[in-house]
Amino acid sequence: MALKGSHMHARVNRREVTKWMLSASIGSLAAERLSASTASFNGANSSAEFRSIRHRIQQSISRGDATGVAIAVIEGGRIVWEEGFGWASREAALRATPHTPFSMASITKPFTTTTLMTLVAEGRFSLDKPANRSLLGSKIIGKNGDPNAATVRMLGAHVSGLPGMYESYDADEAKLVPSADVLLEEYGRLAYPPATCYEYSNIGYVALGAIASGLTQTELGPLMHRAVLSPLGLNDSFFGSDNVRVRDAATRYDPLGHAIPHCATSTPASGELYASAHDLAQFILFNMGHRVQSPATILSKIDIDELHRPVFVGQSGVASTFGWFTSHTASGVPFFFKIGGDPGVANRVFFVPSKGLACVVVTNQSNAGELAYSVCDEVMKSKLPEWRRPIEDCGSRSVPFIGGPSYRGRWVGALEDGGANMPIVLDIASGQSATLAIGSNRAEEITEMRTEGEAFTGTCSGRINSPDAIRARAKTLKLKLLLSGDSLVGRVFAVAGDPNFKNASLPYVLNLSRSRASDERA
Repeated sequence: MALKGSHMHARVNRREVTKWMLSASIGSLAAERLSASTASFNGANSSAEFRSIRHRIQQSISRGDATGVAIAVIEGGRIVWEEGFGWASREAALRATPHTPFSMASITKPFTTTTLMTLVAEGRFSLDKPANRSLLGSKIIGKNGDPNAATVRMLGAHVSGLPGMYESYDADEAKLVPSADVLLEEYGRLAYPPATCYEYSNIGYVALGAIASGLTQTELGPLMHRAVLSPLGLNDSFFGSDNVRVRDAATRYDPLGHAIPHCATSTPASGELYASAHDLAQFILFNMGHRVQSPATILSKIDIDELHRPVFVGQSGVASTFGWFTSHTASGVPFFFKIGGDPGVANRVFFVPSKGLACVVVTNQSNAGELAYSVCDEVMKSKLPEWRRPIEDCGSRSVPFIGGPSYRGRWVGALEDGGANMPIVLDIASGQSATLAIGSNRAEEITEMRTEGEAFTGTCSGRINSPDAIRARAKTLKLKLLLSGDSLVGRVFAVAGDPNFKNASLPYVLNLSRSRASDERA
């Protein structure tokens, strides 16, 4: 049988696929046989050292907890082991290898910020100037904060004040995917004053992509390839807009092992890169200051340091940077990390520049996240005994809501964004009792009430009268509101879909004032 993209996958015939699937219940023997021919040139030399990790991955695949896995380990500033396990595509009989392109999901973000940094190095704009100065089309707008205080660096570190967002689109919905200008016009409104509140924001990355595209008159995918992927020799990597190469990428699978069709998202700059474990390791070597396959130097050490500089430090000690997160081992050694998660994607990357140490694990099944974590933990701890797994975000610690006097009472205002403009009433009676009413709909009880720093969070049922929320059939609302002077400011997510398949989380910005009736009762 002819090989197609043989540098990316190892192909087997369908009889072997069927045989492997039928024998999976026998245990790790089947997985051992499946992965035997997919190791890189380093795999054989590393079999003894990484035997327990290989066994763990093989067992997970044989149990159905993972479909395909690829790993790369860096030590002493070089790749010492890379190997693929299981299936890149079970249906096409393609084995996973270290050169198989996997969906990166949010690990796209450091590639996007690196692309932006090449433009900074050319003097096109500054990270610490207002983002709106470099946005040639739709601008970030305010009400809950000064939009001119939102800098480019804040966008990449998730502290610009823009809310989170996610929406995916099937192939037959391609015409519904909004352009960056349209999305910013509909949803680019500050939910919080810049630099006051951490919220993981894909919209911020839409703004970054729009800045890059506007200044270069080039779509982000081709620009990323020209400025980063090609110069660094990352030949297995490409942006999701390359529909031809997407067909050769690892198929994504849900927790039951069912294939998930390829989806586009509303925020491609935040999550639509495909890359192999090998290329991702090469990118990490670049971030650690090592020369990679290509002799090209796309950024100076000073520029790379700017990508890694902490911007916002959370209560856990984890900090966001311009594209990465950073933390410390138990003995205080700094390291960087990024997590990529989507339906059918569970990836983990950790690297310790001072030790020349890194671990990359990419997978193509929704529920393989803990496997990826445990593999990285075992690798890192074997080399760095003081290693400890970081908390995933740098937001404030979540604790049960008490409902003090600063929150209690009736709050009124309007819900905006995405074509919606609806009156809203929030009643907070106590730490155990609160309701939310939108438009003419009845008031719904708020559950899961928590406090994150100064922000109040909670969940309730409800419907928002906006085209996107109606189309997505969003019926769950998630609040996050911050006390700002005499107001409660923030957003409500309209959430819909199956988190393991296709889903949406649409942000609607709120600005609520305490009603006079509440003041009189107080």
